[in-house]
Formats: sequence, C-alpha cells, structure tokens
Amino acid sequence: MSRVHRVRQGDTLGSIAVRYLGSSSKWPRITGANPQLAERRKASDGSPLIFEGDDLIIPEDETASRPTSAYTATETIALSDSEQDIEIKIDGKKYTGFTGYELNLAYDTFDTFSFTAPYNEAMVELRDAIVPFAFKPVEIFYDGVLVLKGTLLTPDPELSDKSGEITLQGYPICGILNDSMIPPTKYPLECWGINMRGIADAACEPYNVPVLFDGDIGPDFTEVSIEPTEKIMDFLTKLAKQRNLLFTNTEKGELLFFEAKQERAFVSFSEGKLPLLGIKPKFAAQAFYSHITGFTKTDSDYPSFSYTLENKYLINKGIMRHHSVTIDDAENLGDLENSVKAYAGRMFADCVAYELEADGHHNPDGERYAKGMTVCVLAPTAMITKETNFIARNIKLVRTAETGKTTTITLILPGSYIGNLPEAFPWE
Repeated sequence: MSRVHRVRQGDTLGSIAVRYLGSSSKWPRITGANPQLAERRKASDGSPLIFEGDDLIIPEDETASRPTSAYTATETIALSDSEQDIEIKIDGKKYTGFTGYELNLAYDTFDTFSFTAPYNEAMVELRDAIVPFAFKPVEIFYDGVLVLKGTLLTPDPELSDKSGEITLQGYPICGILNDSMIPPTKYPLECWGINMRGIADAACEPYNVPVLFDGDIGPDFTEVSIEPTEKIMDFLTKLAKQRNLLFTNTEKGELLFFEAKQERAFVSFSEGKLPLLGIKPKFAAQAFYSHITGFTKTDSDYPSFSYTLENKYLINKGIMRHHSVTIDDAENLGDLENSVKAYAGRMFADCVAYELEADGHHNPDGERYAKGMTVCVLAPTAMITKETNFIARNIKLVRTAETGKTTTITLILPGSYIGNLPEAFPWE
C-alpha cells in the first residue's frame, strides 16, 4: 500500500528512501511514483530537488513482505541442555540453549549483548554462521519476544584443557554509527539552517540507518559540520546535548532521539526484602559543581553571552565549585539555557547514581525490567532514607550457571537529564 510523505526541512530523497524503503539507493522508486518531479532541477547525485511542503507518494517496499534468510527461522539448534530463554537468529537458523548471557539495555546509549555457549570443531552449523568480520545481521529474542535487531561482531572462542566455549557479542543495527565516520564521497557534510532531524538523516544515510524522533527536535542549527576523523555518533551526540535530547536504539535497531520523561513507578524495592539482593551508591564528588556556566563563542561579529545554572544543594551549604563549558551553536539566551541544562543534567546523572542488583528478570506482575522505567527504592544502608523514585539508566539481564537469573539496574535521579535537581536528595 502506498503512503504519502510531506517533505520537511532537511529531508532528502535518500533519507526518505532510508526511512520508508530501507536504503538510500531506492530513491528512484520514489521519483518513479511522483512524475511531478521529472522537470525539477537535479542534485549532484542525479536526484530531482525536493522542497519543504512537497507531498510525495511512497511506493510499497516490494521486499518488505518477503522473508529474508537473515531473519527467517527454518531450523532450531540447541547448543546445550541449558534453559532456552534466549534465542539468536543468524542466516535463517535459530540458536538457543546458551549457558550464560548478558543483555545490556541502555536508556542513553546503545544496547549490547554477550552470549556464551559450548563450542568445538564438530559444531558445523554454528562455525559456519559466525565467521570473523562477517558483521552478520541477527535478531535477539527473550522468551519469544524480539528485544533487538542487530549486528554480530567477531566471535570470541576460548579453549581450555577439557572443553571449548565461544562468546557471541554484538550491538544494534545503528551501532555502526559508534564505529564509523562519514565516507569520503559524502564529505564535507556541512549543514546551514537545518534542524536535528535533517542533520541526523544526512549523517546516517550512508549506512542506511533509519532515524526516529520522539519529542521536540528544537530549533534549527545555524551552521554545523562534521570533521573527517569524527565518528558519526560522537558528532550527533554533541548536537543532541545542545537540544536536550537523549538517544538510544529501538528493538528494530533504529536510532531514536527522545526527550526524557518520568513515568509511574514500574517496580519497588525495599532493603531486606526480595527481589532486592543488594544496592551500592556511586557518587562522583569531584564532578559535582555549584555553578555550571555556558558561554557562546566570541567572534568579530557577535559578542559572547552566558547562562549559569545554580546547584542550590551546594550553594546553601556555602560550597563554591565552578565549571564552565562552551556552547557552539546558541543563537539566543533561550537556546543557551536549554543547552546548559542538558549538559548539567548529564553531569548530575554521572554524579549521583546507584547500582541495584535484583533477583530474576521480572517485576512481581511478571513484566520484564525495561530501560527508562521508574524504580522506587527504600534502602537506608545505601543512603536512601526515604522512598525515592529513580530512572533506570541501564538494565543488565544476566544468567549464569552459578547465580541463575539476576538483573543489575543503574539508577539515576529523575530530573537529571533536564538539569533539574530534586528539592531533597535521597539521603536527606
């Protein structure tokens, strides 16, 4: 079924093709469905120019309804007699029975996985599926539910005196943005008067990574460019911080930018009661400041201006610890204020955190722990002297032969990412 896309600022035919058809090289299918573009002037790649407000018919992706060998399970292979809660699909085959695993689900970065299984030369199917440097597409399922579409990195086999085992590791489809830079054919990537969506689409297009947004993308950037030696995600992270946006991946491996939100409490933990196994505070005193000041750049045409966020917790104690940061692209005081709050929020998230270990992978209602969930904790020994809500910054689902199933949850204060400190800390 065809769809209609209204062109927004920053859109290109290539980025639209990535979003709907999965590849920038499929833009001719869009022009074929839109004869009104035939008389338009051509861009350097031969595609006709499009403009904000254009309504484009998006044809159906002919490959979407056809299963591919990478994601269609035709055979199930148990690698051991261990629990079959985790499955990985590679080249049309489903592998399960892993002896141990770690599934890291991150709120403000990308997910990762690490699975361990017995391994020897006789395991022909697995050996052929995990060739080093093949970067094969995979799907990860937990109890039959998709948790990640990703890429398998180079396997890590280990041989002991009596047996061998192998560890499979990987990350989401968009994880390539952490590793790679803009191809020479796309350089220089320079953007004037384009918003975060347009910049992200242009940067991710060479690797066919779809980009999604949940929330306000903020004002246009006046001028930004990526250095030839700069990794794509480092570049986009720097811009996202200035627009108070976080990023992670979706279950389908897409890159997602979003605004932090506080949800209802998903689970509660109390000291001395299961499923709480332990909790440890992680404080970074040397990175905790009373004043965080952002300055704009000074040049011959525009004077610099500044905005300071005050940490009342330290100021009220008479403690002065100043920190400054330069904000590259703030056209007015409002932009600068948002950027400083976003910068300070990440600082607060790193300074006041807790690491909680829970028994099992689910809350009492049977729901699996999820990144970004709100967690209520009371643990006086860990300096949480009153019931306090936190955000789950990272969820690590673990199963080992020694400990069984456990979950490690990294907790941060709810207002951290938007620069809002609580009126009182958990220990007050």
